Amino acid sequence: MPGQFYIRTGFYVLLSAYFIACGEEPLPNIADIGGAPPMIVFDSGAGGTGRCQIQPEVCNLEDDDCDGRIDEDEDVRVQVFSDPNHCGACGARCEGPNAVYACQVGECVVASCAPGFLDYNGDPQDGCEADCVITAGGREVCDEQDNDCDGLIDEDFGLDSDLVNCGRCGVVCEDIVNGVQACVDGQCQVDGCLTDWHDLNEDSRDGCEYSCVLRASAATREYCNGQDDDCDGYVDERPDLTAPEFECGALGVCGPECVDPSDCNEGDRCSGDGVCIPETVDDIPCDVDRDCLAVHPGLACIAEIERREGDWLTRRICQPRTKAPMCDGEFGYRCARSADWQRGDEQGRCDQLDNDCDGRVDEDYVDQLYLADRQTSRSCVSGVGECRNPGIVECRANGDGTQCSTQPLEPPRPIDDTCDGFDDDCDGIADEDFVDAVVNFGDVQIYAYEASRPGATDDAEGRDSNPADDIITWVGGRACSRRDVLPWNDVTWADARDACRAAGARLCTGEEWARACGGPEARAYPYGNSFRTSLCNGQGFDADPNVVGNQDDAVACGSIQSCELNGMYDMSGNLKEWTSDTIGNLRAVRGGGYATVLAGGMTCQQDNDWKDRLFHHRSIGFRCCRDAP
Repeated sequence: MPGQFYIRTGFYVLLSAYFIACGEEPLPNIADIGGAPPMIVFDSGAGGTGRCQIQPEVCNLEDDDCDGRIDEDEDVRVQVFSDPNHCGACGARCEGPNAVYACQVGECVVASCAPGFLDYNGDPQDGCEADCVITAGGREVCDEQDNDCDGLIDEDFGLDSDLVNCGRCGVVCEDIVNGVQACVDGQCQVDGCLTDWHDLNEDSRDGCEYSCVLRASAATREYCNGQDDDCDGYVDERPDLTAPEFECGALGVCGPECVDPSDCNEGDRCSGDGVCIPETVDDIPCDVDRDCLAVHPGLACIAEIERREGDWLTRRICQPRTKAPMCDGEFGYRCARSADWQRGDEQGRCDQLDNDCDGRVDEDYVDQLYLADRQTSRSCVSGVGECRNPGIVECRANGDGTQCSTQPLEPPRPIDDTCDGFDDDCDGIADEDFVDAVVNFGDVQIYAYEASRPGATDDAEGRDSNPADDIITWVGGRACSRRDVLPWNDVTWADARDACRAAGARLCTGEEWARACGGPEARAYPYGNSFRTSLCNGQGFDADPNVVGNQDDAVACGSIQSCELNGMYDMSGNLKEWTSDTIGNLRAVRGGGYATVLAGGMTCQQDNDWKDRLFHHRSIGFRCCRDAP
C-alpha cells in the first residue's frame, strides 16, 4: 500500500519491554503459542502522525494494534488462555452458581466454591451444585453422612463385612454361642462352629446350637446305631445308611414265606422279598416284636428317632417286616423273625445252608474254611509222608464238620527200609524199617559204622530238603548205620543223642566205646598196639590218593578196610565220636579224627577229650549203641 511501511518482530519486542517496565505481566512469545509474528501498520499519508494509536490487541471489539482487524485470534491467544471472562474465545465467560472460576489453557475450571457448597460432579458448567457441611472434623465416620464432603458416604467402612457395622452403621454382629460370627454381604452369619457343635437352623441368633460328635466318613455317612453320625439332625436316615451284605432268611432252611398273593391271607400282600404284610399299617406303638406279631405276623417292632424342639424323641412302632436286615436304632441291624420261627443249629453243621436264619452260611466254620480275609480257602494236605496230597478245606458230605478236599496217595512201598529220609509206607515215620548194621559185643549192640544221615551217599552227606533253593539243608531224622556213605558230621551232642533215639538206640558210653574199639584184647588201636599212620584216617592218612598231596577229610563209612576190628569200622580216626559221658556241660568224644596229629589222640583208651555240649565241627560225628535183645 503506498505511503505505508511495516515493522515486524523488533517493534513487538519493544512493546514487550514497555509492559515489563510498567509492571505488567509479560506477554508470551508468539512462537510459544503459535501464529504469525505481529505486523504493525503505519499510515504515512498524514504527515507521519498516523491515524491509529498502536496497542496490544485485546478482547474489546476494537482494532487495538491498528492492523485493520478486530480481536483476531492469533493476537488475543494469550488472553483467552487464562482470562475467565474470555476463556477459549473472546466473550466466552466462565460462570456458574456458587463458584469462583479460573481459565486454564482455554478451559473453564472451578477455582473455589462459596461456603457450604461443593462441586461433587466435577462439571464446571453447573458450578458448585451441592450443599455440604463438613462434620466430624472432616474425618469420615459411620453415620450415613458425608462427613468429609467428598461426595461419598461412609466410604471408609466395609458395610458388607464389618462386624460392628454390618449392612448399616451401628449394626453389630454379636458373639455367637459355640461358634465364630461373620458379616457376609451385609448380613450377620455363623462363620464356623467349635468342635462337635453345629448350626442346624442357620440362625446366628442362637449360634451353633446343636451338639453332635461327627462319626461319618467318606465311605459311610450314617451307621445304624440310634445316633446322628453325620450331624445333620436326622438319625439312621435310610438314604445315608449302608445296608449289610447278609440277608435274613433268603437261603437254605430260611427261604421266603410267600411267593405270590395266594400264599397270604385275604387283605395281605406278598412283599418283594417274600413276607406277607398288611396292605396298610396303622401307627401302632410297641416295645418288642412280640407286640407287633400279635397284631399281624408280617410286622416287627422298629425304632423311629426324630428331633423335636432341640431334643431327640425315640418311639417304637410296628412296621412291615423284611427279609433284609432292618435298622433298629441302638440295636443296629437285625433280622426280624416270624412268630413260628425257631433258631436252627448252625453249630455242628457245615452244609452250605443258613441253618440259623441269620443271613450267613457256615459262619461257625469260617476260621476252618478260610484265611483271615474270609475269602481265600485254607489249604490242606491229606495223608502223610509220600502219600501227601494237597487240597483245600471243605465241608464234609454229611455236614458234620470239615475235611480236606483230597484223598491220600497210595504208598510207593509197603515197608520203609531204605534210610533215605522218605516215609515210603506213609505211616508218619521215616525209615523205621531200616535194619542198621550192628555188632553184638557182650550185652550191647553197637553200630558197625559211624552214624550217617538219611539219604547219605558216598559223595553227599545226606538228602537236601529243598534242592531248588541252592542252600544245603540236610534232612534230619534217625541215625543210620550203613557202609559206603559219608558219616554224619558237624553235629552237636544233643542232636546226636536225638538221632540215636529216633533209631531206637542211644549214645554209647565211653567205656562201651573203648571196649568195642580195642576188642577183648584191649588193643591200643583196632589193628594192634603200635600206631600206624596208613591204617586209619588220621592227619597222616591221605583221604584221596588220586589227588596230589595229603587230603585231610572224612571218608565213606567202612571204606578203609584196615581200620576194622570184629566188624566195626573207623573207631580210630575218620571222625571223633560223641559219647554219653558227662561232666557238667562237657561231653566226652573218643577215637580221634582225620585232623588228629598225635598218636595218643587216636587210641581206643583216649579219655581226656571233652567238648562243650553245644560244640560242633566237621571233624566230630557219633555212633549209636543198643542194649542187646
